[in-house]
Order: sequence, then C-alpha cells, then structure tokens
Amino acid sequence: MKKTLLAFASAITLLTFQAAPASAQTPAAAPAPATTKATPALWVVKDADTTIYLFGTFHLMRPDVDWNHGAVKAAFDKSDSLRLEIANLEAEGPAIAQLMATQGQLPAGQTIYDGLSDSQKARLDKIIAATGIPPQAMQPMRPWLASLVLSLSVYAKLGLNPEQGIDKTLDSLARAANKPVEGFETGAEQVGFFASMSEAQQRQMLVATIEDWDQISTMIDQMVVSWKTGNEQQLADLMNASLRTQPELAKLLLSDRNERWANWIAGRMAQPGTVFVAVGAGHLAGTDSVQSFLERKGIKSQRVNPNAR
Repeated sequence: MKKTLLAFASAITLLTFQAAPASAQTPAAAPAPATTKATPALWVVKDADTTIYLFGTFHLMRPDVDWNHGAVKAAFDKSDSLRLEIANLEAEGPAIAQLMATQGQLPAGQTIYDGLSDSQKARLDKIIAATGIPPQAMQPMRPWLASLVLSLSVYAKLGLNPEQGIDKTLDSLARAANKPVEGFETGAEQVGFFASMSEAQQRQMLVATIEDWDQISTMIDQMVVSWKTGNEQQLADLMNASLRTQPELAKLLLSDRNERWANWIAGRMAQPGTVFVAVGAGHLAGTDSVQSFLERKGIKSQRVNPNAR
C-alpha cells in the first residue's frame, strides 16, 4: 500500500505547488460547465455563541464538479470568516520558488538515480518520459520533490485543475464577500515538512512512486469519488492507512498538524462568531483527524450532512 502514502503526500502539497517554479508544474485542464453534483462531508463544532464549520477540501478538482450548494453553501454564507491551510499563497509565490530551487535540489554531482537499482532507473526513465517533464529538470531534484512532481502530473492527466481547487474557490468567494481569510500555515512551512525528511524517507517516497506508478491514477480517482460522496471513512482508509506503517512521516504530515489545528479551534471557541475552516479532506478523516483531537479535549463535532454518504 505504498501508493496510499504517495497519494496522501502529494495531495497535501497541491496548494504549495500552485506557487512552485514552472518545472514543478503541469498544465491545467480547460474549464468546463459544472455538471456533476458532489456532496462532500461537512462538520460543525458549536457552543452558545460560537460556530465553527469543518470542511474537507480537495486542492485540485475537475471543472465539471458542483460542490458549492446545499449545506456547504449555507454554512459558508453564514460564516464571518474563512480559515484555510494557507491564506496568502500567491503572495508567497516568489519565496516558495526560491525554497524549491534550494531545498528541493541535490548537491552538485548527485541525481535522483543515485541509490536506485538498474530496473528502478529504467522504470523511472519511462515514467519521466510519459509525463512530458524535461529529464534535465527532474535529474537534480531531491527525491521528495521528484516524487511529488511526478505524482502531481497524474492529477493533471486526470483533469484535476488547480484553478478549480476547493480552497482556491473558497478563498475567492470569501474575498469577494469581504470575509477575512486566515491560514493555519505558510507555503514555506509546507515545503519545510518535506525538506526536513531524512534521506531514507525521501528515497522511500521515490521508490514508491516508481513501484506504484501504474496504480496511482486509480488511487486518486477513488479518493475523489470518496470526497464527492462524503464518505469520510473510505477516504480515511485510502489516504491514511499506510501512514500508520510510517509513524515518523505520519506524525510530520498528519497528526502533528491536526493537533495544532485542533488547538487553534479549541482556543477560537472562546470567542463569539462563525468561522468556516477548510483544510484537506484527509485531515478530517481517520483516528488522528482534527475532530479526534478535538474530542480528546472534550469538544464534540457533529456531521452536518450525514445523508451525503
């Protein structure tokens, strides 16, 4: 189940890659009218004078998916402010590009092929050729960056468009309505999560990319279907299961972040008002979800649209 690890790792970085250098991006799909209704999961945490909605997002989406309706739209419209994983991604673009150019590059004389078997090298050559990404752009990348760039190319081929990303859409809607927009993290912090990985962890990601390449499209499609139907348990199984076999990576990418976000939500409950929190859907599913950390603090969350499953 290495592909689960890869799918989750790439999914949480899609926001950051919207501000990445050109060599780390893939072409976006052309816009199309929304024709497919989606009912993604929505939760609420509330007391007498505070309401906080918890909405799981997909950072890229197909342009024909209509998700902004019903309970989700009503909750957003009622909210005073929006809180995303990253609030000012476009403004951070130059700094993120610089980080990618430094922390994402190997020392001179090293390449992503170092440490791979002959069969893995041959397979990697075929994968790079299939993506259309220039080989000379890939070769000096650190394994974590190469893994993510390659896997993210699959999202583009599946028609998942950053311009239709749920976070980006909510950001635009909030700003148009003069709602304050805040972020839990910065793009630089998200880059840092991967740059801080050990060489062994990075190599493991690259090998997983190579070995599971033929299955990544199916995995991502299943993740999208789970999100569209509001099936958080299936999404948890798909996105989080194999992270349990990599406890250090799970702690870095999932549980530590979820706990920090839950701490913020718990603190925010002391202030009146209504907040719409929108973070990657994988953070709101599974045993170490944001809701689970809230429950450990005695704060209950409730599914707003349980019939969406």
